[in-house]
Amino acid sequence: MTREQAEKLKQENRRKRLRKKRIKAFTLLALFVVAVVIVLFFAVKGIMYLVNRDDQSEGIESPIGNAGVVDSVGENGEASSDDIISDENSEQPDIEEPEGTDSTAAPDSSEAPTVEEPANTTPVGTKPQQSWSTMLVNQWSYMPEGYVPEVRPISYEGVSPANNKFDVRAADALEQMLAAAREAGYNMYLVSAYRTHEYQVNLFNRKVNEYKALGYDDATAYSEASQWVAIPGTSEHCTGLAADIVSSTWYNYNSDLTHDFEETDHFDWLYEHCADYGFILRYPKGAEAITGITYEPWHYRFVGIDAAKYIMENHITLEEFCAE
Repeated sequence: MTREQAEKLKQENRRKRLRKKRIKAFTLLALFVVAVVIVLFFAVKGIMYLVNRDDQSEGIESPIGNAGVVDSVGENGEASSDDIISDENSEQPDIEEPEGTDSTAAPDSSEAPTVEEPANTTPVGTKPQQSWSTMLVNQWSYMPEGYVPEVRPISYEGVSPANNKFDVRAADALEQMLAAAREAGYNMYLVSAYRTHEYQVNLFNRKVNEYKALGYDDATAYSEASQWVAIPGTSEHCTGLAADIVSSTWYNYNSDLTHDFEETDHFDWLYEHCADYGFILRYPKGAEAITGITYEPWHYRFVGIDAAKYIMENHITLEEFCAE
């Protein structure tokens, strides 16, 4: 090997060592950046969680945990009514049976009026009187003990076969709204209306189970689940006055109810016309701290025409309406 060849080989080896050092330096830099991003992600997530908890508790006398902590969840998320454990000193209702629609007493269903809600007769800008249709049910206002609403099946092609019943006093209004939407070119699908208490228990505990599978402890999983599914005993669906509604083709492109529904023409029609039939968007965006439930563009609640127009026109929640 000549001196010139030896020098070239030496220079080539030097370049190889330099490339290895650069590769090593870039690798270490990339790992450092990834580590920083991961730390920032979890830090931001933790801050948002703490902020959300503070926002939800502000101005509320009773904490979310009044109903107790989920003790166990059965196989495949199935649970019985015994899975919600009550605090010893809690005054909440016995949740072994479905609850009803009056916030202060358990009226006899045989005495419930079956007449249709009257047309809007309240002067514009005047707050209507509260009635059976504006009964407040949320995480802090439990349904009365032992009351089962009188319900009937909804006569409409696009309904879920499992949850297609509604309070007899409001069923006509729901059918009229769905029919009007169809006539306007918006075929709706009634995903869920009246639910029994047992069904709500199973639904809630499945959501708790999802969060526990992600590593949340029992109390945190319970709190997180309550932002998406009403705690048993506090679900509007058990009153027979709430309905989850999406487009007839929603499940052709989506596997669940999501906020994307607000981007559809079907949502626009419902939001604009629901009050004409006595319904409100029950859980509006930005009101999570008031309602205790995350934004649900598919969830509509019957409150009567007068109250619905007042609530929607003033951009308030049912909680605020009942507190005025």
